[in-house]
Amino acid sequence: MLASVLPVLMSPNDAGVISMIVFLASSILLGIPVFASRGTAQLLWGGAVGLVLTVELVLLVTFVVLVSNGTISPEFSSL
Repeated sequence: MLASVLPVLMSPNDAGVISMIVFLASSILLGIPVFASRGTAQLLWGGAVGLVLTVELVLLVTFVVLVSNGTISPEFSSL
């Protein structure tokens, strides 16, 4: 009962580990079409997946830096 009242704050270390897990899982899932194709299609899939992963990486690193600076503090609490 007490756990639903107190907010659980995310530390920068927690945010980094969660971001790493999200990035690794998405790179595996998004990489499937790259390895399933050949030739020009493989090159196009690789470029598209690389672009998506780069954007995701920038967003996740920005999130971890903002949590580390204290600019944002994600709270998971029941309202």
